[in-house]
Parts: sequence; structure tokens; C-alpha cells
Amino acid sequence: MSAGLKICIVGSGPAGMYTAGAIVKKNPESQIDIIDKLATPYGLVRAGVAPDHQTTKNVTRAYDKVMENENVRFVGNVGLSTDVPLEKLREFYDVVVIATGTPKDRNLGIPGEDKEGVFGAQTFVYWYNGHPEYRDAVPNLDINTAVVNAKGTVAKEVARILMRTEDEMMHSDLAEHAASEIFKSPLECVHVVGRRAPENAQFSSKELGEFAELTSAVTYTDKSILPDTFTSEDKKEEKVVNTNLDLLRGFEQTHPGIKGRSIFLDFLASPIEILGEDSITGVRFERNKIVDGKAYSTGESYVLDCQLLVSCIGYEMGILEGLPVEKGIIKNDEGHVDEGLYVVGWAKRGPSGTIGTNRIDSQNVVERMLADFEGGGDPTKKGHAGLDAWCEEKDIHAVSFDDWKKIDAAEVERGGEKSPRKKFVRTRDMLSIVQEKDRPC
Repeated sequence: MSAGLKICIVGSGPAGMYTAGAIVKKNPESQIDIIDKLATPYGLVRAGVAPDHQTTKNVTRAYDKVMENENVRFVGNVGLSTDVPLEKLREFYDVVVIATGTPKDRNLGIPGEDKEGVFGAQTFVYWYNGHPEYRDAVPNLDINTAVVNAKGTVAKEVARILMRTEDEMMHSDLAEHAASEIFKSPLECVHVVGRRAPENAQFSSKELGEFAELTSAVTYTDKSILPDTFTSEDKKEEKVVNTNLDLLRGFEQTHPGIKGRSIFLDFLASPIEILGEDSITGVRFERNKIVDGKAYSTGESYVLDCQLLVSCIGYEMGILEGLPVEKGIIKNDEGHVDEGLYVVGWAKRGPSGTIGTNRIDSQNVVERMLADFEGGGDPTKKGHAGLDAWCEEKDIHAVSFDDWKKIDAAEVERGGEKSPRKKFVRTRDMLSIVQEKDRPC
């Protein structure tokens, strides 16, 4: 067994936490530091999961148990490259595991996507979830029509959050600055546009069903394009798709002259141009047809007038110093990147699957890593002592897990009786909580 390894995991989201949990279980003598550029742990669970999906966020209870292990440390407010170079981490630790996710929106690659009012999903979602780096990415919501491009989970959540009322979001942890903009917006219409057919759309029945529950918005789709039934060799897929088709049939068919707030679920269309001078005024779409399961242009086009576009076509890995990035992910062999360097989660395989998908992925990489270090680690490696000395030398205010619990408690207290929490959205405010509570009375 590879005893006594000194391990640094970069990123405290689901992939990083499942990696730490697997190491604790299979090699409990290892010392694990989980560093994160944010002062708060748990990555996309905090900043990516919809604020009205509190049950999903309960997964953090399992992560808390990992963090409370005596051989695991959370070292927040310490960023890879910005605060500590990768080469230093590799110098301090036997193993470095990259679990940063894919923190960059994919570009549409069409004319006009640099116009004001055009956002990637990450920017928009992080804005309303209170991510400190996106607190000031304020969209202009003094608009009447928005377009959300794509038909996956994130697209559905963006459309739903835009159309939720204050009462509907009362028990959420929607960031205050976003709530004030969303609830006062005169937005009347959201088009959610996907390039493929209804039976190809990537969303769950639960997500689709939430549109029917909205209290102040009616959802529409064109029932004429819905197939009578869907068949597949994959019976699980067949059941899900047919349930979705039944839900879509329950929505009123699109027609002109609709009054009130509306969500249109549009299919078989791809954006080809964003219109307007400095700001978006519309999106030109081309109509598609499906041939052998793939979407092809029919040559026809149409324009949707709008003042906001949120593109939800996926994420990719940006350039990180010292890491081989290829096709939007870190180039790897089943998680192995280089000697003592590994990658897990979306940074390894791309943005796919659910939170739970990362569990098996991380466990497999840990198996590979422990096999590679069957002979044990290097006793000369400094581990967390090296990182601590570096942070002290560079005057970096690292946030511990105990610090996070103080921030967490303050947020919960701010939430009052109805909201689960009111987030701090400035790192300086989080650090002031820690510092104030550490001062003697």
C-alpha cells in the first residue's frame, strides 16, 4: 500500500471532494490539502446548482464529513497560478490532482457574440448564484424578451430563474443583487431554443415538469412537431423521452397574440448571427432538419427580436500554466497527466453527467494513482508545511474549514426564517467575518 502520501487536490467541487473521500477510504494515512481559489468550498454545488434546488445541495453534508477527517485540510482563497504556481505544488507534494472543472464558456463562433447583452451560461449562472468573481457581471434586465440557447439542464434552469416570482424564490439562496434585478424586470417572454428535435433534447422529466409549476408564466411548444411516440433499444431512454413528450403535449400550442409572461420551448433551430450595433437586438436562426440523428440546416432562417441572449452550449478548460490542454480538457491517460500529476472530473472528461457521475470517475483515478505510488511517497516532500510557508511568505490569507464554518453560520443567520442563507458575494466580506470572529471580545 502507498502509505504516507502527501497529496494536493486543486478544486473543492464534487470531483475534488469525491477524490479526497476515495483517498481517505483507501489510503487513510495520506495527508490531503484541498486548495480552492474561493474562500468557500464545494464549487458548482454552491455556484452552479440552481438556487431553488436546495435538496440537490444537501450533498455537501457528505463533503463536510470528508473535510472533518483529521488528515484532510481545506485551504481556501488560494488560487492555482494566481497565488501558487503548479511547479511549486508539485515540489511540495507527492501527488497533485487537478479538479478545477472546465471554467470557461464555449463560444458560439458566430458574428456578433461580443455585443452587450450576450452572456455565456457560466457568467450568468455565477452572477445569480453569488460567485465573487461574477458579482459585477450585471446583465441589463430592463428588457421584454430573452433567448436562452440550448436545451440542456442549465438552459432550463436559466429560463426558470428568469421567470420565477419573488414568492416562488422565497426559500432559495438566490443572491440578493440578482434577486433585485430579476424581480423588478419587465421581462415578458423567454425563448429556449434547441438545435435538435424534441425527442433529442437533453433534459430530465423533472426539469421539464417544473415549467408547468410556474405561477406567473405559461409554457408553450409547437405540438405539431412532436412525434406520436418514441422507440429505442435503450428502454430507459425510451421511457424518459416518452414522458417528456407527454409533458410537452400538456403545454399550450404556440399561437400569436399571447398575453402575460410566456416561455416558448423552440426546437430545430441554430443561431447563426447576433443582430444589433453595440447591444443585441435580435438573433438570426437557421431552421434544421434531423437526418440520421444529426441536425442539418434547411437553408431557411428567421429572426427572434430580443435584448438578452444566454448561451448554454457547454464549457471547456482554459489555458492553465504547466497543463496540456487539448480539445477543451486536460490531456490525460485515464486521469494520469504526468509523473505525480492527475486530473479528475470535467477537467478530465469534459462537462458531462451529474454531480454523482464524478464519484465513480474520481474513484477510478484514485485507484490508478495509488497503484502508481505503491512503493510510497517521497519523505523529503514538505506537503502542507511547504504550502503554509509559501502562503506566509506571499502574505496570502488562506481560509481553513473552521473559517468556512464561521462564514457558513453567518450566511445562514442572515437568511432568517425563510431563506436557507444569504450569501456573502465579496471575498473581503467573507474574510472580515473570519477576522472579526477571531478577535478577542
